[in-house]
Amino acid sequence: MIVGQAFGLLPIDGVWSGRWWCLRWKLLSWRNLYALSVQLGAFVMACFSFATFWNSGVEFAKIMSWWFFTLNLLISINFAVLARNWPQLMSSWVQLEQSLPDQPRLSAACRRNARQIGLVTTVLLTSGLIEHVLSKPAGLHRAYRCPIPNLLEAHYKQAFPEMFSFVPYDPYIGLLAQTITSLLTVYWNYVDLFLISISIGLRTNLAHVNEVIKSSEKMYHRGIFWKDHCFHYRRVLGLIRDVNSHVGVFIVISYSSNLFFICIQLVNVFQQNASLIVTTYFWYSLCHLIGRIVAVSLYGSAIHDEYCRTRAMFYNLPDGYSYTDEIAATVVTYELVLTQVNEAEAKNGDDNPCT
Repeated sequence: MIVGQAFGLLPIDGVWSGRWWCLRWKLLSWRNLYALSVQLGAFVMACFSFATFWNSGVEFAKIMSWWFFTLNLLISINFAVLARNWPQLMSSWVQLEQSLPDQPRLSAACRRNARQIGLVTTVLLTSGLIEHVLSKPAGLHRAYRCPIPNLLEAHYKQAFPEMFSFVPYDPYIGLLAQTITSLLTVYWNYVDLFLISISIGLRTNLAHVNEVIKSSEKMYHRGIFWKDHCFHYRRVLGLIRDVNSHVGVFIVISYSSNLFFICIQLVNVFQQNASLIVTTYFWYSLCHLIGRIVAVSLYGSAIHDEYCRTRAMFYNLPDGYSYTDEIAATVVTYELVLTQVNEAEAKNGDDNPCT
């Protein structure tokens, strides 16, 4: 969340406090203004891209530019929508974790998660930064081929042809467009990082339920034990469903964008490129995209793996224990009803043995 705050994503107050009860969403805040500014920039760039291929015809490169800006505009808008519900979602998450048994074990798992998320964040954002840095020499190599003596002007015009086809060249406008593009480049990396972090946290809760059950083998035949852990299990699944209802759109965005740009880079790497710099950038970008989609898939599937482990444990319950509990409850209820009927008859004074 701290990384997202730096780039105008999840505009929530109280993130830097490190306390979930301090999280607040405010409509009128600098964070929302920052997010809105980036959204406005992405919208303008998307409009320029759309107008370009609308006027000059559909071309592969122009569609790619329009899709990049539109995709990241959708990411920013959806994170802004999620920010309104994020404090309540985090409150439910923390309350669930506080209700789970064996808190010391869960706290240790959360500390391991923090280190793991920190490592994933470092690796993913560093890889994304390397990709972005490699794109600059590739862009400058294309700018050298432009018949424009000013290298900076050539760079901006080849990087943003959709914009400078409608507005006169200005270096400050080019710098603003470059800043917006750099921010948006972080956005689609952040979506994958966000999904991985959520997956790690949800998997930990299911894994904790599994570990508590496995470490309590002597209590397996006690009905109250299974009743309590079925309750915890259902609450964890309820949290997973709740989180999925809020972040499901990011899963669609992540896979659609990664697959789209993987196809684009596959086309680029198999084309003849005269420059080693451009070829290196295309190959690295392809590997980066494949690594991201594989990481999201593996961390997301780990939740299903833990779910299957828990389900298998419940399928292997001792035979008949649940039926015994149900029969015992029925007998007790029936006895209570009979007792109440007998007391009512005694109060009415009905001593006739023939009635």
